[in-house]
Amino acid sequence: MERYFKMKICLINFAYPPYEIGGSTIYTKILAESLKRRGHEVIIITTGKSFFKDSQGIKIYRIYPFGVWIPFLRRNKISLMGRLRTFVLNFWNPDSYFKIKKILEKEKPDVVHIHEIPYLSLSVYSAVKRAHIPIIVTIHSINLIFPMNNLPELDEIAGIRYPLMNSFVYKMISKAYSKINKMIAKPEVVIFPTKAIKDIYEKEGFFKNSKKEVIYNFLEDKKNKKSDEKKKTFDIIFTGGYQLHKGGQTIIRAVKEIKDNNIRIHFFGEGRKKIKDYFKKIAENDKRIIFYGNIKNEKLEEFRKEMDVGIVPSIYFENCSMSILENFRSEIPVVATNIGGNPELIKEGYNGYLFNVGDKRQLKEILNKLMKNKKILKKMGKNAYRDFVKKFNEKKIIEKIEKIYKKLSLHNKKEGK
Repeated sequence: MERYFKMKICLINFAYPPYEIGGSTIYTKILAESLKRRGHEVIIITTGKSFFKDSQGIKIYRIYPFGVWIPFLRRNKISLMGRLRTFVLNFWNPDSYFKIKKILEKEKPDVVHIHEIPYLSLSVYSAVKRAHIPIIVTIHSINLIFPMNNLPELDEIAGIRYPLMNSFVYKMISKAYSKINKMIAKPEVVIFPTKAIKDIYEKEGFFKNSKKEVIYNFLEDKKNKKSDEKKKTFDIIFTGGYQLHKGGQTIIRAVKEIKDNNIRIHFFGEGRKKIKDYFKKIAENDKRIIFYGNIKNEKLEEFRKEMDVGIVPSIYFENCSMSILENFRSEIPVVATNIGGNPELIKEGYNGYLFNVGDKRQLKEILNKLMKNKKILKKMGKNAYRDFVKKFNEKKIIEKIEKIYKKLSLHNKKEGK
């Protein structure tokens, strides 16, 4: 981009590293660093104990909105009243509104790009509108439609129970919740990382007056060269941690039914202790199932060099899975559930395989087939990386996003706002 198109861009997400809570957090950091490398001034607004920090030239404002309980910042138990208060304030929190409005008035960004804003609340939209700044939003999940951020039928399969309500009551609450969100969330441009998530929001009547774009997530193109060392083991990587909706229980049960002693499932990530204990119980001390917990990203990339297959067995509406992209970048084919955006990323037999949600037998069959066909596996890995370069290329995607920023910014200036 030419010199005079350098912009001041504000990104807003409910979490930002060192808190890595879900794909939107990882993606917001990747986007911020990419924009910074391209010469833009980048500002982050996120949650945290209130302070300002300049991190490698990226300004980070952290706020803790009054009245809400943010579980990754406060480990203490919360009362039922505290949960209800947090739920209500997620719609519109006056404290968030005034704090964010003050930051925007001080920084005067050209555009604001909103990602996910639970705990900050939909008052973010009001604060940005009040400051007369154009809004872009990237839709990372279905949390504007369902407060538990998943399709109710998938929660049933995963065995997730809603507090103090059954599935019917939850669906009724979700309808009201969705209607309120629809009224407040009105950006100029909406970016959907897959067509699948675009379709579900359009079906629910969201963003009728917004321009809509399907633009994939991306990663920096740093090829993670695979190890050429010959090995006896067949190594599978899973990074979903101890969360029922990420489907760790499905892969554990599938591996338990495979008789081959050379199979290994490398289990990364954290979660609730109750779920961790449950996963370890069904693993029954099987030495082929190895639990690591959280490790640094650099170390995880080193592990990927030895992996044969990535597994994304989610019982969850996946959008544009960062886990799939990370595996593709490392020449690792992926086996994933045929839900959400996964079928848009994975072509059967080309760069991976799809299986039905929760179907351990189908997953077992796929893994058995791959273990017997190392040549096909290697070819699929090459195809996965080829797809990564072609579809999830940083330069190509960041230029599309910059084009949106530029158009909105110039139009706003022309209008004299």
